[in-house]
Amino acid sequence: NRLGVMLWSLQMRYWAWRMQRTAGGPPSDIQIFVRYFDPQSTSRVAHSVGLQKGLIGVVHAWAEPRAGARNRLVLAHELLHTLGATDKYDPASRRPRYPDGYAEPARQPLYPQIEAEIMAGLIPRSEGHAVAATGLNQARIGAATAREIGLDEAFGRYWGARG
Repeated sequence: NRLGVMLWSLQMRYWAWRMQRTAGGPPSDIQIFVRYFDPQSTSRVAHSVGLQKGLIGVVHAWAEPRAGARNRLVLAHELLHTLGATDKYDPASRRPRYPDGYAEPARQPLYPQIEAEIMAGLIPRSEGHAVAATGLNQARIGAATAREIGLDEAFGRYWGARG
């Protein structure tokens, strides 16, 4: 519920502030905390989150070498949330939303897509089927995400040309 989310957010910000103070050194602009889980003893992990207000992220990751690429993809996704990027997938089905959730929405033919839009996380292979990107090498920042985080202003016409 909304009140629970607000309370969690305030607690998370307070905890991050305390961690910043005890760590010493110069203050950071963004804080991402990664919690690693043993896949031998944990079957599912909680949803990772990134908060724009507070510039804080919590990533739930798998503690095994073969999960490194996927963990980095989740970390980048949550980092982009702290910068203002929104999810580009349907919350009910978890499938990428067209056109913003597609890495190449103007591709002809549209399917199969080759990469995932990083804020969707899945690669659409056909109208009703998508597969998880395994790492950053299978993902890109789409035009809508670029606008949300200010990259379109930084790179100008480049994003328009790539879609």
